[in-house]
Amino acid sequence: MLKRVKPRGIALYAAASAAVWSVWSVWFAACSFPFMPEPALPPNKEITVSGTNPVSTLDFSGVSQSITVHLTNLNNQSVYLVKYAAAFAAAQHTGYAVPGATAAQRRTIPQQESLSGVFTASDGSTGARYDHLAAQQFNHDPPPISAASRAVTGEKRASKAYTEDGTTGRFWVEPGASGESAWIQKRATLRATGEHAAVWVADENFTAAASSDTDNRITREQAETLAAAFDAMYEKETAIFGYEYGGGPDGDGGRDGDKKIQILIFDIDGDYQQEQRGGVFGYFWSKDFYTQAEINNAGRGDTVKTNYAEMVYLDAHCADKYQDGAVSTLAHEFQHMINFNEKSVTSNFNQTSETWFDEMLSMLAEDLIDPLLAIDEKEFPYNQRIPLFLNGYTERSPTAWYTDNVLYSYANAYAFGAYLARNFGGAALIQHMMTNGKVNEAAIADAVNSAAAHGSSWTFSSILSRFGESLVFSGTAKPSGVFSFDTTVTQTINGTDYAFAGFDIWRMENPLAGSKVSANADDTYPSEGPFILDTNYSMNMPANTFIVQSNGTWQNKTGTLSITLAKPASHSVTLFIMIR
Repeated sequence: MLKRVKPRGIALYAAASAAVWSVWSVWFAACSFPFMPEPALPPNKEITVSGTNPVSTLDFSGVSQSITVHLTNLNNQSVYLVKYAAAFAAAQHTGYAVPGATAAQRRTIPQQESLSGVFTASDGSTGARYDHLAAQQFNHDPPPISAASRAVTGEKRASKAYTEDGTTGRFWVEPGASGESAWIQKRATLRATGEHAAVWVADENFTAAASSDTDNRITREQAETLAAAFDAMYEKETAIFGYEYGGGPDGDGGRDGDKKIQILIFDIDGDYQQEQRGGVFGYFWSKDFYTQAEINNAGRGDTVKTNYAEMVYLDAHCADKYQDGAVSTLAHEFQHMINFNEKSVTSNFNQTSETWFDEMLSMLAEDLIDPLLAIDEKEFPYNQRIPLFLNGYTERSPTAWYTDNVLYSYANAYAFGAYLARNFGGAALIQHMMTNGKVNEAAIADAVNSAAAHGSSWTFSSILSRFGESLVFSGTAKPSGVFSFDTTVTQTINGTDYAFAGFDIWRMENPLAGSKVSANADDTYPSEGPFILDTNYSMNMPANTFIVQSNGTWQNKTGTLSITLAKPASHSVTLFIMIR
């Protein structure tokens, strides 16, 4: 039998260590050392900032209570305190200008749920554009895409879910259309074709000769105009964003084997009234990628029917009355179709873009494509979205989607995208974002570093932390080296000149001008420019949000100004001093 023996060297080491520790224990007990606390931090520190330095990040390390900032060489300039919260921070933990801010929390005026934009008719009347919520929710929570489904080719493709006989087809439309209580197949006729579009008009929504732009009917000429508009945008949009499933020069036509995008015009939601002022302008619904069997197997068969085609849907009344709006909607919805293919099907299977990311990209598609299609500038997204963002940026993160107030979600997501495009690489940045096989925050950080407009060591948090500069710097008062919406970026890609046009936020009319900011405050929204919170107030800060603050004594200053800022109790909050 083998006997285990402890090595002699280890035994001697253990005995010696025990003896030494015994001696040290007696010595420590005899000396009775008192507990040594960490050195106390000074309550305040002072820094000096020149008026020629437009942005200063305040470092509160090494101080327990506050920083006093001495601003020098001011030349008729205004000073702003900008707060950025990377995670939620309660109002009392965000720091403040001394003397202390009150606990009052301001709230913006509620807007109508699911409203996503406004377009103008030829007679000057405006119509509100609403989301198709069921399509949006399905698009961002689609059934998994199986390997067998991806392997379907033109030769193996199943029969079209919609039936086509010559120039007539039948398409599934959802309950509510024209009063139906269940999905039905609606008859439509092919009224126009282009190189990239096939425009179908529901028979009940067609007229040979228009009597007005409020009769809920589309003429052949209008259908041809939409087909031509889609043809004009197709190459321009796909060059930046990628292709729909089965699209591109080597594509096989996708689910229905037709290389044209099917555009169906009908009365969405069956809500037409002659005096109707808007509605759901259109939508892309990724259900049409799946066979009905796949939808049924995923447990969705009771809620959707597939048309098994690459399709966009347009509302007849909105396409009739708001023609620029219908074209812009096509550009917007086509990006959703491309995004579904690039992010969920082809490039990186079963990744799903979050709603804010997908909607941001669709609004950037409008931003890029609308000017190339002779759409009226007043319909451009920076004129439609930014004014509301300038009021609602304090409470709504650009990286979240708020179903209780969708209008602000669109405004903030677009504003973040507009900031990215105008400061980090323009159309080439968006191209990187779409083709890098990533989604959401990871796609943005990768694209910013790939475009390398300002180096290649950005994190998503560092990208977002600079967003606050765009709320301060615009127009003639914009110094060099800052980030701003007021920067035009032009590039030529595949022979097309793309431009993200700069705009001055301080000259934008405020849609809430003159209305009270909240019930517990007497001041009102400004007539132009962003909402600036007075330094006497504080607010809760959701994750990834900003607050810009100032007061009368900080405006139009010449010479010197000293301000003391209390240290934020929340480690997620960063404070900046910005001089404009």
